[in-house]
Amino acid sequence: MNNAKKIMKNQGLKNDKRPVHAESNVLQKNKVLLIIGLMVMAALVAVVCYINLRPRAILKVEAKDADGSTSTHTIYYKEAMYDIYNTEMQYNSMAQLYQQFYGSTFWEAENVDSKGNNGAAAAKSELMKNMKQREILYLDAVKNGVSLTDEEKTKVEKDVKTFRDGLSKKQKKLFGLDEKTVHTVIEKQALADKYKQQIIDGLGIDEAAVKATVSKEDYRQYDLQYYTFEKSETDQQGNSTKKSAEELKTAKKNIEELQKKAVKAKDFTKGIITDSDSNNEDDKTGISYNTEGLLGNDTEFASEDVLKKIKKMNNGDISGVLEDDDAYYVVKMVNNNNQEAYEKQCTQAVEDEKQAQFNTKYKNEIKSNYTAKAQSYWKGRVNLGYLTYDPDAGSETDGEEDDTASGSAASGSASE
Repeated sequence: MNNAKKIMKNQGLKNDKRPVHAESNVLQKNKVLLIIGLMVMAALVAVVCYINLRPRAILKVEAKDADGSTSTHTIYYKEAMYDIYNTEMQYNSMAQLYQQFYGSTFWEAENVDSKGNNGAAAAKSELMKNMKQREILYLDAVKNGVSLTDEEKTKVEKDVKTFRDGLSKKQKKLFGLDEKTVHTVIEKQALADKYKQQIIDGLGIDEAAVKATVSKEDYRQYDLQYYTFEKSETDQQGNSTKKSAEELKTAKKNIEELQKKAVKAKDFTKGIITDSDSNNEDDKTGISYNTEGLLGNDTEFASEDVLKKIKKMNNGDISGVLEDDDAYYVVKMVNNNNQEAYEKQCTQAVEDEKQAQFNTKYKNEIKSNYTAKAQSYWKGRVNLGYLTYDPDAGSETDGEEDDTASGSAASGSASE
């Protein structure tokens, strides 16, 4: 009997302890699961951070060394932000103009390069082309022992500061627009430009011979002041409508009276028309005032007959009423032989020749030693337009430096 009670007592004690032991096991399991969960979460966060923050290669340049071996130089997305900023700044600053011509932003405008590319794709292609050439020239300059002087390095420092001072506080925080990265890019560009100029200087271009190819007659500039009345009017859709015979009759009478007044006036530009709203157009007659730097090869300003009469005028002469199918004119010749356009064209012709000869040498003797390939991240993930754009940039710029290289840009993830 006692043994039976003892057994029952022991069994009872065991029954009381079982739930406590079970709860302990559950707690232990939960702790293990929690730890595993935290480890998995930490691993996922680490993976996400690595994916988002790891350097993104956008360009690889393979160089042939003198011993026949090759070396690979990688350009990362961070280093492209300076060029992206300049490209976006250029086209976004002319947004209204592109809206007027294309009916959309430049980035959305179709076939802007006659290759089927919209603005964003065309600008991206041109940007990568320039980056490839800069990197190749930079590497070739280093290989050939070309370096920047102390004075040139000082200019790089100034250029970096000027660039950074022009950024808004928000832009200064963008990935790739930090001082160190911008300095790297501007310094590379400076060395590439120096090397390019050395190559051009060694080409032996005969500038006088190039200038001799520019026609003095074609680029002779006739500086004009003139009053005119257009015979047609154009609506907002670009449709042109001829004005009525009665309107043209009245207009001719008005411009004949204006011509008589202009001949007697001490100043051809004052007191000839009544222009209360300062739009260079008479309030009542619609006759307008303008100036023109007419070139010898210009065929658009007026008809051939009118152009011949204008070009025969002496300095200070005021014409009678000139007429063609498009308009009535009263012209004053200010300078019938301005050399500005001719000299400008000569300069342009020399620059074009330098660039053409450089392009040939670069293609045949320099570029052939390098293989430059845009990488998949650039091709598939980078979309130009608003990566570095800050609509408030003009009101925020100051000289304060904030070298934080973090932050992200709108559209397309500027934080690699």
